[in-house]
Amino acid sequence: MRMGIALVLALLVIAPTLSISGAQEGTEAPLGCQLSFDGNLANESVGFQTSLGPRIPGSAASSELRESIKSNLTGWHITESTHHVNGMVLTNLYATWNKGAGSTVMFAAHYDSRSAGDKDWNESRHDEPIDGANDGASGVAVLIELARHIPSMNLSHEVTLFFTDGEDQGDYNSQAGWILGAKAWGENLTQEEADSIESFILVDMIGDSDLTIGKTYPGNSSLWDRTEEKILFLDEVCELGPSNYFDFERTDGIYDDHVPAHELGIPAIDIIDTRYGENASYLGGHWHTHNDTADKVSAESLGKIGFILESGLLTGSWSNVRVIDDGEIEEIDFEPELVEENEELEESQDDSEMVIGILLVVCILLVWGNLVWLIFADNRGEG
Repeated sequence: MRMGIALVLALLVIAPTLSISGAQEGTEAPLGCQLSFDGNLANESVGFQTSLGPRIPGSAASSELRESIKSNLTGWHITESTHHVNGMVLTNLYATWNKGAGSTVMFAAHYDSRSAGDKDWNESRHDEPIDGANDGASGVAVLIELARHIPSMNLSHEVTLFFTDGEDQGDYNSQAGWILGAKAWGENLTQEEADSIESFILVDMIGDSDLTIGKTYPGNSSLWDRTEEKILFLDEVCELGPSNYFDFERTDGIYDDHVPAHELGIPAIDIIDTRYGENASYLGGHWHTHNDTADKVSAESLGKIGFILESGLLTGSWSNVRVIDDGEIEEIDFEPELVEENEELEESQDDSEMVIGILLVVCILLVWGNLVWLIFADNRGEG
């Protein structure tokens, strides 16, 4: 009888350890880690876009791509704007979710491909248009795949996807011929409309199989701080791969579609790999050559950027980037600091688990000690 009681006590002590272990295994991932972005689907989009041929402004391939984008954005509020610039007909495409909710977060990518491969080693091909798999298709692919998941996020603010035209048609002698679609957008934006945009995040040339990105300027420092925090969060908390593709020390200057937004006072950054290909130099490698093909783009790289944008939406990283006080716009620090908070939470959990473990060991030793004593007492006829 005594032995039966002791065994029951032992089981009562051991059972909680089993249930605690099971609860830990079934713990849900932290907010911002349960991500759905599919890099493989984004990579398929790159292949589709390049199969259309060069997406030069005003071309049939350009029009076909726009129609395809719109067909993938069911339920979104879609508008277009047409602009005549430098003898070209440019068409910007806008898709908004939660139209009218305000506090717009804007993601942008250019969908045109360059009409000349004038950086190619083969000078006889300098006048031929390039595929633009990375420089053009990669950013569009990320936005299209991100759009699949935004409707299920229950966001309380607007999200606008901005597909710009005429970004990549300039020459190297001046800035005048570049970012034409983004310039036209900025020129037709009222200050009130500009003030309603919380953040402008451009993604360009982010599919490189050898992804190496860093900060760029001009750019909003608070947005870059949040982006860096998000990259570390995805690595250290979500365990979704190492963050070594991001150079936290390097900053490159770049004239890209985010500049008109920046000049209007909109917090803006450009997430871009300015070194296309292994060991490539700044704006070198496969950039503006006929090597900018779909085989140089990887689902893994597209997925890394997609996770940054998706997790940022889920955790509010792209919202409340600025506060308006007496007509002045000032940058504010990102709160909460997700990486630090999660590290503190993990440390607290580790301490609690250690205390519980010690108590359990003490209880088990007492119970088994009592069991041994009872067995010994029974053998002697005592107790």
